[in-house]
Amino acid sequence: MNFEIYERERSRVAALRGRLMGGGDWRWRLKDHAGATIAPGDNYPTRSECERAVLLLKQEIAAAPITFL
Repeated sequence: MNFEIYERERSRVAALRGRLMGGGDWRWRLKDHAGATIAPGDNYPTRSECERAVLLLKQEIAAAPITFL
């Protein structure tokens, strides 16, 4: 499995509007060995914030309990 961090592709107008309004262009996704997406991430305004979210997730995931609803 691996995490991918990527910038969302948008039109020039949408990209400009997003930058002016603080849009979230950076995302992450967790993929399995076959390349299928297991979990998509949220939108983050900067690459460093997106990377920080992935690193935090990697640290905390092993201790996460399973809750049945």
